[in-house]
Amino acid sequence: MKHYYISLLFIICFTFPTWSQEYKEMIIKSTYSVQEIQAKAEEHFAIVGKERGKGYKPYKRWEYNALRNMDESGHLKSPDFYYSELERYNRYRNNNNVLARNNQGGWEELGPTYWDDTSGWNPGVGRITSVSVESNNTNHIIVGGASGGVWKTIDGGANWTVLTDNMSNLIVSSLTINPLDNTNYFWGSSNGTIFTSTDSGSTWTLLSDTGSGNVNKILIDPTDATKMFCSVQGGGIYKSTDSGVNWTIIHPLATNGYDVEFKPGNTNVIYATGSKFFKSIDGGVTFTTEDDVLSVYQQQYVSGATSWQFATSNLDNSVTPKTGNGLGLFYITDFTNPVTRLIPPAVNLTGATAPKLKFSYTNVNWDDDIDELRVLYKTSVGGTWTVLATYTTEASTWQDITIDLPNQSSEYYVALEGKSNYGRGVTLDDISIVDVTLGTLFENGFESNLPLSTGPKMMGVSPNDPNIVYILEAKNGKFGAFYKSINSGDTFVKLNHGNKNYFGYSSLADDDRGQAPRDMDIAVNPNDANDVHIAGILSWRSTNGGQNFSITSQWVPQDAANQNIGYCHADIDIMEYVGEKLYVGSDGGIFVAENPLVVNSNYFTDLSTGLGIKQFYKIGVSQTSPEVISAGSQDNGSSVYNSLGNWKDWLGADGMESFVDKNNSNILYGTTQQGSLYKSTNQGTSYFGLASPEDKSGNWITPFEQDPIVQNTIYSGYDKVYKSTNGGNSWVSISQLFAGNLDHLKIAPSNNNIMFAAIGGSLYKTIDGGATNWVALNGFAGSINSIAIHPTDANKIAIATTGNQKVYISTDGGTNWTSYLKNLPNFSALALVWTNYQQEGLYVGMNYGVFYIATADPLAEWQPFSNNLPNVQISELEINTANNKIYAGTFGRGLWKSNLFETALSIDNFDALNTITLFPNPATNKVNLKWNENENVTIKIYDASGKLVYYTKDKNLINTFEVNTSSFTSGLYFVNINTIDKFVIKKLIIE
Repeated sequence: MKHYYISLLFIICFTFPTWSQEYKEMIIKSTYSVQEIQAKAEEHFAIVGKERGKGYKPYKRWEYNALRNMDESGHLKSPDFYYSELERYNRYRNNNNVLARNNQGGWEELGPTYWDDTSGWNPGVGRITSVSVESNNTNHIIVGGASGGVWKTIDGGANWTVLTDNMSNLIVSSLTINPLDNTNYFWGSSNGTIFTSTDSGSTWTLLSDTGSGNVNKILIDPTDATKMFCSVQGGGIYKSTDSGVNWTIIHPLATNGYDVEFKPGNTNVIYATGSKFFKSIDGGVTFTTEDDVLSVYQQQYVSGATSWQFATSNLDNSVTPKTGNGLGLFYITDFTNPVTRLIPPAVNLTGATAPKLKFSYTNVNWDDDIDELRVLYKTSVGGTWTVLATYTTEASTWQDITIDLPNQSSEYYVALEGKSNYGRGVTLDDISIVDVTLGTLFENGFESNLPLSTGPKMMGVSPNDPNIVYILEAKNGKFGAFYKSINSGDTFVKLNHGNKNYFGYSSLADDDRGQAPRDMDIAVNPNDANDVHIAGILSWRSTNGGQNFSITSQWVPQDAANQNIGYCHADIDIMEYVGEKLYVGSDGGIFVAENPLVVNSNYFTDLSTGLGIKQFYKIGVSQTSPEVISAGSQDNGSSVYNSLGNWKDWLGADGMESFVDKNNSNILYGTTQQGSLYKSTNQGTSYFGLASPEDKSGNWITPFEQDPIVQNTIYSGYDKVYKSTNGGNSWVSISQLFAGNLDHLKIAPSNNNIMFAAIGGSLYKTIDGGATNWVALNGFAGSINSIAIHPTDANKIAIATTGNQKVYISTDGGTNWTSYLKNLPNFSALALVWTNYQQEGLYVGMNYGVFYIATADPLAEWQPFSNNLPNVQISELEINTANNKIYAGTFGRGLWKSNLFETALSIDNFDALNTITLFPNPATNKVNLKWNENENVTIKIYDASGKLVYYTKDKNLINTFEVNTSSFTSGLYFVNINTIDKFVIKKLIIE
């Protein structure tokens, strides 16, 4: 009698197609041009779609800023480039005596530092990407804004202080307080960079550079602070043994990084995740992953096969199955003398209550060819096989068979055996082992956790049970899986959550949206390992170790109240469970659940008041005194600053271009992404939508302007320029069809027939209000970031570009252009505004600071105009002629205003502050500063290279202020001292 083996169809676990994540990886690696990334992203979204929850909005946000900040080659400069360039410019400024005597500006912050829930549907102060709480003092918290820098509170969030306004980089991806030194902070940023502070954030040093990617987690050994780990999305998982100065990758396969954790109570055991799970049991000297565990079994699979197949190397049973942590599936050729073929090892049934085996026989020719089909099990490698079921004749149950498994041991092996007379095949498929408590343990030929799927992974651990490890996994931006290990990550069980999607917008977890890993995290109660919290766009909680989750917050305040759950701004980036409290960082700020065990409408408390981290795209300033300002921000809609100095949120989504009606400051106009138009007639108390011209969809930020002369006339820019003479009720086209959607549109303040429009590096002009075709202009290089038309001379135009000349000016309507690079630093030129005040002044806003030049003086150079202004990206500049103020909308630090440049004030301001004395000078261990004015000052000390080595603010010098200089090396230093409107530089010698 001949015997024939049953063949098993293996279904390979679904992995991301190469195109699905490629554009994201290209962004993180920072080696590709913006145009290359655009091309790959468009391929991706042509396949998956652009609707909400597909990741299109996050991509467009990146694209908008990337196009504005790229250099002439189309690439983005690294943070360390800007770090060096800022030091170079500081050195240049400190050594230039003329600059020291010029008006530096007098910027003051207008906010917002709070949100006001009116008609906006997703209110918040701005994006928080990172939170670190001192474990021994939960009043000591540092948080990071996406582009607003690092902030600190020492009173639990009642008051916040910004720590990084003088840095060359305000992008924060992660933060950590040294567990052994609460004055030592670590800050992970973009492009693999890590900064550190040893003085509670007063000054910072660029510590190291891992190469590329966002440093999204920094972990310090609480028993030895020289031992550190970090995960870098798009870069890898790294370890350091010298307090973060040098880093090495933990494993050749750890080329992407999301999370890293110590086993509670044992820092010799470290877990790490990227697209794989890694574990070290020797303090991080070596790490293994599931690929290493399975490497001995790889001979069982045919290399290059499209599905997992059998090899013939184990017919003599030479490979012994690993016991105790996996599934052993054996194929037996003879009942009395078994020879096995091994798939991975034994399934762990610890904790199972009612395990079941499910499978189907297909392609069965049930006649004399097949004698028997049997299902057997055993509980150890050398154990005795026990028959669970025998099939000898065809039956109606040969499809979808379910058999109860005796729950006798944590080790469990299953044999599926066929015995035939002839060589005809039998196919066994749809194999799974499920349990009502543990969920799916084995499915389609794979144990559900070994290997884990390849999606991004975040982990949760708890001191309450150090052996438990949870893994939260994403798939195509949505919830992918939830795994649990009860043996310190040696094996995992995939818990059964059906088709639930906990990363979407629905309170029922039943939608098809999500944007993980951007919004994705997990936190476990340190006092109860079964109390698990996860987040995507919303937040969820499980009280039974991840078997089931229920919602704890919604992103719309009214919906949250109606469901008696907490309100938290949508898009949660980070969760931290510290002591009895759960902290959450979202796109609207930082929230805390004071009592995470009780879910109700007061579940989350907003701690964000005082954080000035709004990411404004555009601002619109009234020509009145006091001013009214409407401004649009990323993720937090459009807000209005009224004449009383109060903020109100009036429009949701991503707020874009906005302006205040020049004749009636109660009328506001605003936009959201892709050119949806809105209007309010009561200064934002309510609003209504305006029809888009011809139902057009515009650019990420669609140009939207008011006629400077004619009342109720407004313009919008799509692939044509449109004009409305009735406040947006109807539209007519006033241009030809352009090659794409417009980036910019400006109307000359002194002649509304003269207009300029731009797409990329193409500039167009009309002199007859669009009655005839707009003509193309040339003579400059780079894509256009801003257009400014002189307020009284329509032929005088300035443009800011991505080209290496930065700024161009034309005095003949755009026929000829002159470079105005002059002495500008090598930052990105992003925003321009003219004034006919003080010698035809022109201001440029860059990604670091504002600069001024008197264009009427052919020998003039750019002067720094950033006194008191953070080193933050300037999105737009506008001037209010009613009060002679200039306003800066920033991408990360809210709204600021200053008096205009005044030459007459420069000498007076210099002379006033020049009476400050420094003594002794030369100094050694300390220097004293004294001033006879009762006015607070900010003090910055730079070394000769331009590096900031000391910073403090709000100090009064009447009674003498002492600066400890004992750590300074010998040499020349420059002491920059300023009030809100005065500035001086003094030299200091350290011996």
